[in-house]
Amino acid sequence: MSDRQTTHDNSLEWFAIKTRQDFRAEAALRSLCEEVYFPKEYKNIAGKKSIVRAIIPHVLFIRTTRANALALEANARRNEQNSIPFWIYRYPNDNRIQPISPRAIELLRLLTADDTTRCEIFCKKDFKENEHVRITGGFYKGLEGYVQRVHKNKHVIVKIEGICLVMLPFIHPDLLEPIE
Repeated sequence: MSDRQTTHDNSLEWFAIKTRQDFRAEAALRSLCEEVYFPKEYKNIAGKKSIVRAIIPHVLFIRTTRANALALEANARRNEQNSIPFWIYRYPNDNRIQPISPRAIELLRLLTADDTTRCEIFCKKDFKENEHVRITGGFYKGLEGYVQRVHKNKHVIVKIEGICLVMLPFIHPDLLEPIE
């Protein structure tokens, strides 16, 4: 166990953080957390150099202990050791920090990988707008979401509670089942 995990609560969890300096925060937190996930996309602009953009601006995900996350946030708010200010997402109705499930992080990693594309749902079944569905096979098996129209095409939207909505890439209708 590393010295950053010397608290009595040494179970690692994922937390979403919000910061205005996301690229600097990523660099600063890498040595202070077990893992940092910052979804980015790389764009090549014709005639110019390539650029890097945050997929979810100002949001990073850190894997650390609950105690370490709170200590890092407190240090950042006091601007100790030239830290980058950030705050941890909390549950809407109280002040407890909100852990992110490993499955939600896995989903984010799949959806923000370089080789994914945003594809439509081809409707073999007639899924209605806002219909609650469960995915029954493939990478996303077990995830639940809602059918939404985005740019005239149907997509399954999965909500990561309090953080963001994620539009899944192509899900064949045979792998969807309605949830009543």
